[in-house]
Amino acid sequence: MRIQDQPFQILETLLERPGELVSRDELHRKLWPDGTFVDFDAGLNAAVRRLRDVLNDSPEEPRYIETLPRLGYRFIAAVEMVDESERPVVQSAPGSGNATSVTLQFAADDEAAKKNSSGKWRVPRWGWAIACGVSLVIGVGTISWRLGVLGKQSTDAIHAIAVLPLQNSSGDASQDYLAEGMTEALITNLAQSASLRVISRTSSMRYGDAKKTLPEIARQLKVDVIVEGSVTRVGNRIRIDAQLIDGHTDRHLWARSYEGELKNILAVQMEIARAITVDVEGKLAPQDQARLAKSVGQVNPEAYEAFLKGRYYWNKRSLDGFNKGLAFFQQAIRADPTYAPPYAGIANCHNFLGLGMGSEPPKEEARRAKVAAQRALELDKDLAEAHGALGFTFYRYDWNWSAAEQEYRRALELDPHNVIIRGWFADLLSFLGRTEEAHAQREQLRDFDVFSIQTVRAVAGAYGAAGHDDKAIDYYKQAIESESDSFRLRMDLGGHYLQTGSYQNATEEFQKVLSLYGPNVYPLARLGYTYALWGKKAEAERILGQLKREGRVGYVSYALAQICAALGRKEEALSWLEKAYDEGAAQMIGLRGDFGSLRSDPHFQDLVRRVRVPPQT
Repeated sequence: MRIQDQPFQILETLLERPGELVSRDELHRKLWPDGTFVDFDAGLNAAVRRLRDVLNDSPEEPRYIETLPRLGYRFIAAVEMVDESERPVVQSAPGSGNATSVTLQFAADDEAAKKNSSGKWRVPRWGWAIACGVSLVIGVGTISWRLGVLGKQSTDAIHAIAVLPLQNSSGDASQDYLAEGMTEALITNLAQSASLRVISRTSSMRYGDAKKTLPEIARQLKVDVIVEGSVTRVGNRIRIDAQLIDGHTDRHLWARSYEGELKNILAVQMEIARAITVDVEGKLAPQDQARLAKSVGQVNPEAYEAFLKGRYYWNKRSLDGFNKGLAFFQQAIRADPTYAPPYAGIANCHNFLGLGMGSEPPKEEARRAKVAAQRALELDKDLAEAHGALGFTFYRYDWNWSAAEQEYRRALELDPHNVIIRGWFADLLSFLGRTEEAHAQREQLRDFDVFSIQTVRAVAGAYGAAGHDDKAIDYYKQAIESESDSFRLRMDLGGHYLQTGSYQNATEEFQKVLSLYGPNVYPLARLGYTYALWGKKAEAERILGQLKREGRVGYVSYALAQICAALGRKEEALSWLEKAYDEGAAQMIGLRGDFGSLRSDPHFQDLVRRVRVPPQT
């Protein structure tokens, strides 16, 4: 099927009849044949907007295209047809397979335009300052409008790029997951370039509704160019409109549209990343081309759509999000049992549920995570997400430090920009006492993930590990100014207050978390432990009884041991720690300062040995 280049066809139709009205009905018939299911008015308006963007035209003060409300459009600049000998040669576009490419060029402003002896505007087919390239692609449709001032490379010295959240233009909020998924895929594909610094999803996504100018966003993210755009879905067809913008000047470098069926979406995503990388860097390195080529191929539409929904909920990092994510990942596997990414998603959900959120013991959650991650790697041995998930299981549940490090390193070889996995690796290195290596990983996090919670935690954690809790606290406070309802940041800030003996401040932070999120085992347990250390025995006993009544597994056993130890109940604390060990929730037993009163006890020392806690230097 031939994908029509709609803005080009509009321009062609207008130039064929300069000065005449071309009705909306006529354009409807030309652009969308009978039987095409599309929002015609929205589609035509969008196509005309893209055309005006390229021509630097304005509907309020038009120089080229005049709108006649409810009737149609008229090309108002005088036109002179050139000789047939000046018509450009139609040739294959580089890197576009069986696509053909036709290049048109126009005067960008009055000074650049040439006039003939009669004073008319001369709009030739090629040769002037602003270029507008149009690609018609068979299979995957690409409309390519490229702008560049003659004699100046507008994309010189581009080293860093950010992809802002693509907007859902479907008019259906239930399709938000699709726009978010396309954003994440574009970031991941762009990150395959070894020489281009690509800001991570977690930092870029915070600008979805930000009321900031693009130069402001570029300065905050420290990037040279920005990609923004939208996703439109009609049935099983997806259209992605993308614009590349100079982050310093807010000037559009190009605007392009990509269209294809959902089953071909991997090829569409690859083509967008390839086009951006080529335009930014001037060429695509062979190794980068090879990495992108791995993602090309058809995918089961039902499986891919369920996978995107699973990622959407997984990214919420909540109990409800993990449970919904699991359900959609499992739905994806039912649709296509050979599709690897949903297995990695299942592994990640079980890994996090095992940290105290799930209803199953941590060992059971870990078993399920490992099975899913290994299945993903059987299907795709180069899937970074699966290696990262397996590394997490080895680290947090199997206490197999060398295997965890091996998996994390392999994941980062495959996906160097994956800030989540890099953060996990930094945590492992800190746990092993390799402080300098952990710091190096966290420094890389700051390059790709400027504002995310993961980066804040990594940097503040480095301060804490070096004994600078005051700097860690200040860093968390600054982050919370813009993320005031962050569960993770407030919990960590409370933890640093606890380490410095600031019990009042720690109590306030844990109480704020409970007020924001309602009943939650983790902040409740930390609050009880704080009361116990503070000498507020009655409050600590009340929380201890509440946790016992809930009867949860995993982290609760560890938390009860903490509170009992702080209250001086040595034997009860050891009993709860033994239970935590049996459940697979005792990893941190030998590192944290929560059990100072137990460290000389032989039972406690035996637990540390069994957990295989590495010696600290």
